[in-house]
Amino acid sequence: MHSWVVVEAEHAGLLEAAIGRVWKPGATAAAARLSLPARRGERELLFLWPEPPAPALIRPPRWPDVLSDWHDIYGDPLFPDDALPVLAEALSALGAEALALHADHGLAGATVAWYEKGALALYEHVGSATVSWTEADGLGRPPDGTLGSAAAGFVLDRIALQNRANGEALLDRALHRILAHDPPPFDQVAGMVATAQHYTVG
Repeated sequence: MHSWVVVEAEHAGLLEAAIGRVWKPGATAAAARLSLPARRGERELLFLWPEPPAPALIRPPRWPDVLSDWHDIYGDPLFPDDALPVLAEALSALGAEALALHADHGLAGATVAWYEKGALALYEHVGSATVSWTEADGLGRPPDGTLGSAAAGFVLDRIALQNRANGEALLDRALHRILAHDPPPFDQVAGMVATAQHYTVG
């Protein structure tokens, strides 16, 4: 399972202020700096996640009412860890476009929340239920990924494979949005984050 906030490394100076706005004193984040291919050369990104123990929050993340209603109906959490979307909100309020993303083991579920100017701009989720949201378009469904791998087998296997394909597509689109370039496969990115040098912020 992988959960991170991703911002461009040029916004590193905003991290402590953002953490102080939404996590209670004593909470810290781990950070890894990666250089990934971008439209022109490479782009330096920071991947952030809470260090244990889990941070106590000053306030919860703000979700549009229609997404809260969707959660009440379908039961899938909007994000497994409230600390990350609320941090992404705070970073975007300080001027850094921020991406909060989560991937379940095997990519059976994935969630992306993109923040601009202190507010949620785009949300996509694949899991036991599937939903997308933008302010302009309201609720919908994320675009499908490559579904050829789901063409054979039992119904539950097809659903699991389709969720993985959709989850991979969702995560690829999210990283493409910040890189303006096709990202490496998600498993490769996760491995790079795991093996990069980590440092503490907060």
